[in-house]
Amino acid sequence: MTATGEGLAAWPPVAVAAVLAAVVGSADTLLGTAVAGVWALVRWRRDVAREERDRAWARFVWTVDHACDDDVGRAEVGRSTDRAMSRMQILRADDAAIGKIVLDLISEGDADDGGRPGGRAHRTRP
Repeated sequence: MTATGEGLAAWPPVAVAAVLAAVVGSADTLLGTAVAGVWALVRWRRDVAREERDRAWARFVWTVDHACDDDVGRAEVGRSTDRAMSRMQILRADDAAIGKIVLDLISEGDADDGGRPGGRAHRTRP
């Protein structure tokens, strides 16, 4: 600004354009940075949720594999893990419903008439 009080009107048009370009450019940069930060946070949270779900399903598959094993010790470990997973609510929401159905089928009782609990009628060995 000038000492005479004329303000921006006394500035050359090129100087006004340069100041406006700098202000608009800075605002665009800040907006772009904010959008990129929010997008990165959303992607990170989605990736973390996907990894947690994958780990939960890996534990579930391990439990089912052990619960269906013909070895009595491994089958007992699988059934114990089944009960622990149910209590800890490792599987979330819709996954828990599917997991409960599968685990109920596995631990349903004496389906193979072998005197062991575990419902092994769905698994056959040659």
